[in-house]
Amino acid sequence: MATKILYVITKANWGGAQRYVYDLATAARDQGYDVAVAYGDVADGRLARGIAAEGIRAVLADGLKRDVGLFTEIRALMALIRLFKMERPDIVHLNSSKAGALGALAAQITRVPRVIFTAHGWAFNESRPWWQKIILRLASGAIVVLSDTVICVSNAVQRDITWVPFSNQKIVVIHNGIHCVPLLPRAEARAAIAHSLQDTYWVGMISELHPTKRIQDTIRAFSLIAAAYPKAMLLIMGEGEEYEYLDLLIKELGLTARIFLLGFISNPQKFLSAFDLFVHSSQSEALAYVLLEAGCAGLPTIATRVGGIPEIIRDGKEGLLVSPRDPVAIAQALESLMQDPARAEILGSRLHTRVLTEFSIEKMTAATFTRYR
Repeated sequence: MATKILYVITKANWGGAQRYVYDLATAARDQGYDVAVAYGDVADGRLARGIAAEGIRAVLADGLKRDVGLFTEIRALMALIRLFKMERPDIVHLNSSKAGALGALAAQITRVPRVIFTAHGWAFNESRPWWQKIILRLASGAIVVLSDTVICVSNAVQRDITWVPFSNQKIVVIHNGIHCVPLLPRAEARAAIAHSLQDTYWVGMISELHPTKRIQDTIRAFSLIAAAYPKAMLLIMGEGEEYEYLDLLIKELGLTARIFLLGFISNPQKFLSAFDLFVHSSQSEALAYVLLEAGCAGLPTIATRVGGIPEIIRDGKEGLLVSPRDPVAIAQALESLMQDPARAEILGSRLHTRVLTEFSIEKMTAATFTRYR
């Protein structure tokens, strides 16, 4: 009888953690495991739809929501206990802080044989009131204590949890991995995005428009060099809560003909061939999938020196790293690569090689499946 794995995540939308669950679930299915995915908050449901399209069973854990509150947490815990009793999994693999804390407790109550938790970052590092940080730190420590294995997606994530006593033997670093998708031909990708800009230099971003991503830093950086490089354009794929703020900033800078918020684009990674240069200006990052995608495309890349990003890009070797929240530093890095296309091409080629050799999905799944035994 096949080993049964139940992957659990709070939200069924699409982000780094959801992509990770999708990749692991499909790979585990292909390896002969009996796989199901449980989620609480459907949101836009892209993960749920993707799992269903692969023929993998999706289960709604009613009550498991991102909203915080005593009764909400009790309801979610009871829902997970019922779910684990009904599913009787051999392995529960938990993702996201809330699913991790409540899921690890529910798994212990229902005596699930093996509990795995993947840390895609720690909630106590987010910008929150001090008392919430204390609660979240304690909850994160409890996850480690209650889990058999804690997978950290980067060394940076691991360093943030080493304070938990006797945890070293439980914690392992397994970097996210990626399957490089075929890229559209450059002209076709550009035509699909903005046909009128075919003959210009494209600086590109793919990012959720969220405060943590600091898109405004790249916009301000571009404004500093725009006059000197009239053929350069900044194009940003993604949607999110900061759209109106960023749109207003672009208008205030007088750059509506040079900077474009493209909104949601399905499978954006296949359009990366349209770009000449890639920027990621987040102020916090566990390990950015989007930089692995940029590496797949062989793009010269500028990124912030935060979290696990230096584990992907070594400054001056596979790209350029700058301090977070520093538009001037981003502008200087942009100019340095725009003025030296030969160096930019070398950096992009090195990043491509590094992603293929060190961050493949095969390497990630193989290392993860060893923890299931």
